[in-house]
Amino acid sequence: MPETALPAPSDAVILERAKSFCNRACFTVALQRRRAQGVEPEDKTFLFRVEADLRFMLVALRQIRRAAELATKVAGVSPDLQVAIAAFDTRLPALSRMRNVEQHMDDYVLGKGRDKTVIRGQLQVNAWDGKVFHWLDETLDVEEAERAAVDLFAVVSRSVKEWTANISISTGLRDH
Repeated sequence: MPETALPAPSDAVILERAKSFCNRACFTVALQRRRAQGVEPEDKTFLFRVEADLRFMLVALRQIRRAAELATKVAGVSPDLQVAIAAFDTRLPALSRMRNVEQHMDDYVLGKGRDKTVIRGQLQVNAWDGKVFHWLDETLDVEEAERAAVDLFAVVSRSVKEWTANISISTGLRDH
């Protein structure tokens, strides 16, 4: 049965979804940071548990950024959000590359990855010092990553709140 086209979501729905996705991903980053820096029951049997948590963290960090980008699609959202996304990227310069290689590892194994500087032998060679993940000649400080995620979520939340307040004022829907 063919899928029927749904009407475009309202700006309010887009913003609430962006905030919700960002919130969930922010909690996921905190969870993965805690797990990576902690001891878990499966450590005795799963040698790569910390690496798995760090790689899940890469995906969650990228989700936060994508959710923030989603919010910028709504007219009237604070330009501070674009500034916050740029700051997030500056604080986590290796994120995009690490996440892209992780999510497309099959292409890299086959020598078909987009980033031609990635050598197949790098895919499974990494280091973890309890704070910084070293991979692909890049680094990710998990504590800084969590702070960057929290900071971006704060701007997303504030932007959604301000947009909602501005819409309420302009349409006469203020709370009394």
